[in-house]
Amino acid sequence: MPSRATIEIYTSRHRRRNYSEPRKGTQFQRALLQAEPAARPEVPPAPFGDLSSIGIEELCVFVTDLVRDRHPSISEGRRAGIRALFGYLETLPGTTWQDRWDASLFKGEDAQPVNVLAPPGATGRRNKLVAAAKLAFCMRIIQPCPSGFRANRFPGYAEQFRLAQKDPRLDAFFEAASNHPRLSTVHQDRAKFDLTCALTTQGIALEDLTPAALLHYSVENKRLGLTHGACNQDRTRYAARGAWEVLHDFGHFPAGTAPTLRKTLAQGQFSVEGLVDRYGIQNTEVRQLLIEYLLRRKSDTDYTTLDQLSRHLASTFWATIEQVNPQQADLALSAEVYDQWRAEIQYWQRDRTKLRMDVAAVLLTVRGLYMDLHTWANAGPGGWLRARFCLVTSRASAGAGARSTSGWQTALGSANRFCPSSSSTSSPGTSS
Repeated sequence: MPSRATIEIYTSRHRRRNYSEPRKGTQFQRALLQAEPAARPEVPPAPFGDLSSIGIEELCVFVTDLVRDRHPSISEGRRAGIRALFGYLETLPGTTWQDRWDASLFKGEDAQPVNVLAPPGATGRRNKLVAAAKLAFCMRIIQPCPSGFRANRFPGYAEQFRLAQKDPRLDAFFEAASNHPRLSTVHQDRAKFDLTCALTTQGIALEDLTPAALLHYSVENKRLGLTHGACNQDRTRYAARGAWEVLHDFGHFPAGTAPTLRKTLAQGQFSVEGLVDRYGIQNTEVRQLLIEYLLRRKSDTDYTTLDQLSRHLASTFWATIEQVNPQQADLALSAEVYDQWRAEIQYWQRDRTKLRMDVAAVLLTVRGLYMDLHTWANAGPGGWLRARFCLVTSRASAGAGARSTSGWQTALGSANRFCPSSSSTSSPGTSS
């Protein structure tokens, strides 16, 4: 029995990429259909029965029987691969092969391919390890994660998976994909592969695959850069687009499901409340102020401009202020908070290595907020807006008179800072 200490691990020359980068947020967090993996079925698919704890030699006998009609060298190669792969897994903690797989270097976003258990020059041994992993996945002994699956190269995986499952509905999907009028032969094969990969990595049968589960598979492949045809650093392509169309035309998805993956991701226009609420502002009074401000601006602008205004004001401005100073209760910013905010917005929020090129546009938008509120509140009919603004900007002042005077002086002093050409920080309560 090999010990973990004596097993050597080798670097694969086919290493795809390093997946240890931090997870980034995506636009799909606010899509109409939320991407989420399929729920674990009460009875997981097991076309060959429960093999979760089968012994290595017993599995070798089982596989020998499966390939008895093929050349004897094929059978011997499968047994050698099983002994090598499962012999390594046997040295890891756990009561099932899945437990041991999860404790191995084949799990996680930085998963290694299984052929690292053989030296780079040993092509035969490396191919046997890959074939053993393919068998383990098709027989549902092990459920890999997407990156653990795609770290390996499995020629002909889709067809071998289909044959192993003995699922008439999966057979019908393959037939529908092969005859799909809008997909070329290459995209038909990709649709089959994407579907079988989704079923393998989520541990489900085709009947348990929901639109949300396939969307999750697509988003994860995009995030990890694993989509078919994507370059090494390209994270803009979605997987399973062909599989989605086949499943929709096949009648698998519920009525009302979008016919294509792209249409599923299209979310339409937000309401003004939705534009603000997508950024999770904690201060309810500032949130309401921004909503009322954007409602007023909505009448004289288009949706694209309104969307940009909401992003600058709700996300780049106030949500960042709440990160810099969670105790900030109003729009009267201190010089220290303002300087910290200016430092924060110099870089992209999702990538701190990239400089923001539109700082001046953000500053002008925020300055416009302060000046517009001041102008509208003093124009007469907008008394409700004036009351709201005074409440937010001068919470600590006593008396309506004090609020209406002190609040606007502080607001105008804050507005002066948001001038892109100004290199100095104004005093919080000083107006020009």
